[in-house]
Amino acid sequence: MKKALIILGFLSAIIATIFSTTHLFKFAIIPIALAFLAGVSVLVIGKNSKIKTIQYIFLLVIISLSLTIYKGIFSTTEIGNSSQLEQQDERHSEDSEKIL
Repeated sequence: MKKALIILGFLSAIIATIFSTTHLFKFAIIPIALAFLAGVSVLVIGKNSKIKTIQYIFLLVIISLSLTIYKGIFSTTEIGNSSQLEQQDERHSEDSEKIL
């Protein structure tokens, strides 16, 4: 049980780190929470377990969470030239009026 939780923690922490560095950073919250819960449960279950593995899981969780928060705050969505879209919308509305 303990080894399965450690493996689950590592895999989800690595997936969270990968997601937080790509444009899919909004989906990184789920593996972050999963890795954190796996790390806490390994800490509670295995009192005599190696602390290094748990520290690595928490380190990856902290890195991915900080990257996700950073990208969430400082990422901007760029909107293109909206005048072209408005002209197309006007043309479509004129075409639909002609059809009616």
